[in-house]
Amino acid sequence: MADFARLYAIIRHRWWYILIPTVVLAGSALAQQYALPHRIAVSLEFVLTSHAPMNDTGDTLAYDFPAISRGDDYRQKVIALITPPISSEALASMLDVRNSDRVVTITVSGGDGRQLVAIRDAALAVLVRDGTLLWGKNGSDTAVNVVVLHKNDTPQRQTIYATLLATMLLRGFAGALIGLLFVARRIR
Repeated sequence: MADFARLYAIIRHRWWYILIPTVVLAGSALAQQYALPHRIAVSLEFVLTSHAPMNDTGDTLAYDFPAISRGDDYRQKVIALITPPISSEALASMLDVRNSDRVVTITVSGGDGRQLVAIRDAALAVLVRDGTLLWGKNGSDTAVNVVVLHKNDTPQRQTIYATLLATMLLRGFAGALIGLLFVARRIR
């Protein structure tokens, strides 16, 4: 118990040992954020269902499409529609497909807004053109139904304030621990 009392007394007199590393490390996250280039994004929300009648288990195309969009075969088909073409790795870092209750959202983000709309439209065009062939279905009816709900053609700056705040808090906490270790070394 006496060690805690001494530690508290030392912290009261050397509080800046904890404050300085906390502020420096939390500030480094802010400086890193402003050093990175701005990312902008375009998006498209649509409902995806199969053209054929639904089976007893329901239409699951929208649930599977995010995983299919991460496949190399799908990416190569999208790249074939883009002028000038980009690498598969670049497309993988730019293209994000998510599903929420059968509403699929395609988001394309990057630092340069010139190709974002073209990539997003190519991703949708491959889906409409190939239909359920992407799922491995062969047959006469491979079409899919796509109903666009919301389309954002103007690149919007991506806000990452929640990530920045979390990074600042974690780095600040690490700085406080480092400062506390320096204060603890004073106890003898």
